[in-house]
Amino acid sequence: MAKYLILWEEDMSKMPVDPNEQAALTQKHMELTKQALDAGQITDWGIFAGGGAGYAIGEGDAADMFRGAMQFTPHVKFKAITVLSISEVTEVMKSMMG
Repeated sequence: MAKYLILWEEDMSKMPVDPNEQAALTQKHMELTKQALDAGQITDWGIFAGGGAGYAIGEGDAADMFRGAMQFTPHVKFKAITVLSISEVTEVMKSMMG
């Protein structure tokens, strides 16, 4: 199972203008995020101090990452970057040494 650094950013051009609608949508997104944390689809989540963007750490395959991102479309944009653990890097380096 692959691990991903997921960078997310709200697309303000797609967000409701009405503050009440925006708050309701944000609440919906928070509930979806809590569900993903509880299910183990993501293991960490945070928002950057400036607001409107943040990160998550997820595990699964590319289809899992896409499935998760689609729940927030079109209001949030995502970039998922596959990352390697220290043990995975060590194994690669050992294999290159012959």
